[in-house]
Amino acid sequence: MTDEDQKRRYIRQRNAGALPWELEDASQRTREEHPVFKQQVPAADKLDGSRVQSLPEDFQPDPVYVEFLEAHHGIPTEFTLQQLVEFKLYWRETGEARKAWQNKFKNHVIYQWKRSQSEAGQRSNRSTAEKLTDTSWADDDVQVNFDQPDDEPF
Repeated sequence: MTDEDQKRRYIRQRNAGALPWELEDASQRTREEHPVFKQQVPAADKLDGSRVQSLPEDFQPDPVYVEFLEAHHGIPTEFTLQQLVEFKLYWRETGEARKAWQNKFKNHVIYQWKRSQSEAGQRSNRSTAEKLTDTSWADDDVQVNFDQPDDEPF
């Protein structure tokens, strides 16, 4: 195996989630002892999301995250769960691997919530003229008539 092949193999293993201290020096082992495709991978329950992996088919948000979103960001549970289908469709299609899918989902929900709130504010039923002539913020004793021309300057 050439140096270039060893580098490629190392990079391939690192991209698969292997940590540097888990990799053996390629020059110290023979092909029969540890072939790349026959290395044993620890059970998924032991990994607990610590390795890079694509989004699992059965991904569901952890209830702790759903409660966190409601408690700290005021995002209703219904809204959070509505985001799941779009999230899964996107990340399953890209096939990208991540370490923290729960956190990625949490950030996606926060982004979509802020976006929906911003869009809701922009879709107000009031006209531009009503918004510009709104005096509800002023004291009650201030009366402004926008229909009369200003005869006297301030």
